[in-house]
Amino acid sequence: MRNPTPLALAALLLGTPVSAQVVVPPTSQSEPDPSITGGVLQDVALWVSPGAPGSSLFLTAYNSPNSGLVTFGVGGEQLDAELPDGPMSAVAVHDGFPLSGVQQTLAVAASINLNGLVAYTVDPDRADRVVRVGAGAFVTGTQFSAVALHQDEDSGRFHVFAGTSTGVLQQYELAGDTGSVTATLVRTLTTTGPIAGLAVDEASDSLFVTQQGQGLWRYAAAADADVTGQQLAIQGTGGLSNNVGRVALYRARGGEGYLLVADTGADAFAVYERRARTFVGAFRLADDDGGVIRANDPVALAVSASPLGTAYPEGLFVGSDAFSSPQRFLYARWPAVAEAFDPALRIDTRSDSDGGTDGGTDAGTDGGGGTGGPGPLPPPGVSPPGDSGCSCASASVPATAAFALLALVRVGRRRRD
Repeated sequence: MRNPTPLALAALLLGTPVSAQVVVPPTSQSEPDPSITGGVLQDVALWVSPGAPGSSLFLTAYNSPNSGLVTFGVGGEQLDAELPDGPMSAVAVHDGFPLSGVQQTLAVAASINLNGLVAYTVDPDRADRVVRVGAGAFVTGTQFSAVALHQDEDSGRFHVFAGTSTGVLQQYELAGDTGSVTATLVRTLTTTGPIAGLAVDEASDSLFVTQQGQGLWRYAAAADADVTGQQLAIQGTGGLSNNVGRVALYRARGGEGYLLVADTGADAFAVYERRARTFVGAFRLADDDGGVIRANDPVALAVSASPLGTAYPEGLFVGSDAFSSPQRFLYARWPAVAEAFDPALRIDTRSDSDGGTDGGTDAGTDGGGGTGGPGPLPPPGVSPPGDSGCSCASASVPATAAFALLALVRVGRRRRD
């Protein structure tokens, strides 16, 4: 009986680019206090300290009876834990929120015990911890699974997007005039599945949403925009497996950069163009000896294009590891991620990296900022016309592999003849 596998495989490889995971070695990992043991790491938000980047904070949401909102330093050390507030399912952070007329760094966490959203600020006197704002939740009655903060660039108004595991996605306008955070519901968006992750790109007025069973979506972020979204990547295709987690944004200048999705089902992180919103490739975090230290079943992630002290002068990436006990997240230098791809991804701190510095003002920090961004949203998998600033990169099967497969086919034919 003839075996057509080599021929079919050769045709498939020659006809269709094949994306593969590249491996990025982590440099370190977070070290939770023993009190966090048993905590399920649900989410990570990065606050970049404007005055001392090396003292930036990772705010993490843990879901277990003995853990909650926990802060870590850039070196992986645990700094503080808001354990009395109980388990958390999501967290987001944004600078510049006007609280009693003073701009402060606002963090919003989804509290399980308080059944709603709780506000915190980064302590101005001790920037290694957060402080609760108010006595309880400022939005109550709902168990939220994902949150993202947004400041409208035109009006300056703040919003929080909050989604649930049942597929409800709401947008609230926030105010802090009275010294407490208050919220007004302004929009309920149309969704198709449970909300796994949220990220806002203020430069392009975009809300990116990962929905279980549905993949990656984009919605307009403005409060008066349409409530329907556009699917950018379908789960099971378009670079994603059938189980996704959070989404984060690598904010390069001039509207450039990448969307990164925790692909839980593939033990990897999928990368998409920020402008074109097309799939670039995927990478996994694993050490050089085959994955003894590895991001397994990653749910949470965070990334920054900004220098973060001497340890990460060109940005960093972190991803969670569900198999560690207690659950941790792994740190990797952004250049290690970028240079694992061929061609390499943009490294925004380098003027000669994939388009260089073009005068844009995007800060590269969690919470966004800057100008620029794409025009009308293209269909899934299609680049915008005239998008000469695209920092595209993809992984495909080398030509040598294709020729080897063709040679294998020819040998098989000769044997049959």
